[in-house]
Amino acid sequence: MREPKVLQPTCIATLVEALGQTTQQSQAIAGGTDLMLHLRQATQLPDLLLDLSGVSELQGIRIDGTRMVIGSMTRFAEISESAAVLKSATCLAQAAASVGSMQIRNMATIGGNVANASPCADTVPALLVLQADVGILKCDGSIERRPLIELLRAASRHSMPHDEVIYDFSFELLPAHARSAFAKLGTRSAVTIAKINAALVVECASPGASIGVARAAFGSLASVAFVDETCGRALIGQPLDAAAALRFSEAATALVDRSIPNRASRPYKRLAIRGLAHDLIAALS
Repeated sequence: MREPKVLQPTCIATLVEALGQTTQQSQAIAGGTDLMLHLRQATQLPDLLLDLSGVSELQGIRIDGTRMVIGSMTRFAEISESAAVLKSATCLAQAAASVGSMQIRNMATIGGNVANASPCADTVPALLVLQADVGILKCDGSIERRPLIELLRAASRHSMPHDEVIYDFSFELLPAHARSAFAKLGTRSAVTIAKINAALVVECASPGASIGVARAAFGSLASVAFVDETCGRALIGQPLDAAAALRFSEAATALVDRSIPNRASRPYKRLAIRGLAHDLIAALS
């Protein structure tokens, strides 16, 4: 097989120029931790590899007014250790910290995690409950903002245009009395692919008040992660206590029954998600 051509842009201008050379057979490289596995298994190599690691504009975390902006090439190690993310988007920091080993987190990027559109991608439920949108850099140099779920559906169908790349992720900072958490279950306690994962955000008017807003997102229960409004509604108007955890776990169990009624893993996931639900409430408390 012929070796693919490799392009290594160093700024947005040269990245846009490189996007103009891509074809349907081209492949972008983010951290490369998943791509290397795919290339070893591939029967046909890409015609072009577009290495994004040298584009500084795609990296870093910043606060822009009331929004947090995270570049697509920001590595999980930086996200998990960021004081700003830990304070304002705890669930995302926890999700980033749960990805693979330290070696993987030093290489893997949030953009690559989302672009792969894996049902078990750890950062996706966190980004969904944070109501993130996605900046897409197009081949004409413009940046188009899209809802995250729209990008996930396109990526899962392998229908993302070849001449576009993820530029950044952006979401509103949570209010002062909001809290968020992420949890996952796998076949072992560390360096594991999630059998099921979830993120939860709750907002209260004041400390100790009943929950006014709740958003819950789940992975590994469908082709892409998703927000389930029923699980969120189970917490509305409740104090953050053991009774709320029970209601949330019951709603989550019903979600498994609706999502995978005929799957062999359903009995296991019915039990697993109850524990996961209690873990999330405990983390918030």
